[in-house]
Amino acid sequence: MEILKANSLKITPRRKAVIELFLTKGSYLGPYEIRDILKKKSLKIGLPSIYRILEELEVTDILVKVEHKNRQLYYSLCKKPQEDHHHFICRQCNKVEEVEFCNFQEISQFIEKKLKGKVQHHSLHIEGLCSKCK
Repeated sequence: MEILKANSLKITPRRKAVIELFLTKGSYLGPYEIRDILKKKSLKIGLPSIYRILEELEVTDILVKVEHKNRQLYYSLCKKPQEDHHHFICRQCNKVEEVEFCNFQEISQFIEKKLKGKVQHHSLHIEGLCSKCK
């Protein structure tokens, strides 16, 4: 919740409900799924509000965007937004786990030397089967 304050976003009941949903779910969620779950919890929230909240939480690095093979966008909680890390996504149960290993330095050096570019950000999603689904 401190990240919200640092980005001048109020901790509204709707934002809090969305964040808590991601904290309890442990897998990625789509906007329609979020709406349906919150509706069952008697929280009235429309899709435009959900999309706006998801976008705000992604911009502040609380959530990461996951593009599914069905070409729909989903979101997952990013527990360590300030550290270099990646995300492992189970293709069967949709569980998302943080991978606290990053060896991107070699690629970054290649880009600087060979392409004369400068890496400002990188993101990597690794897909496979988690320990329960393999």
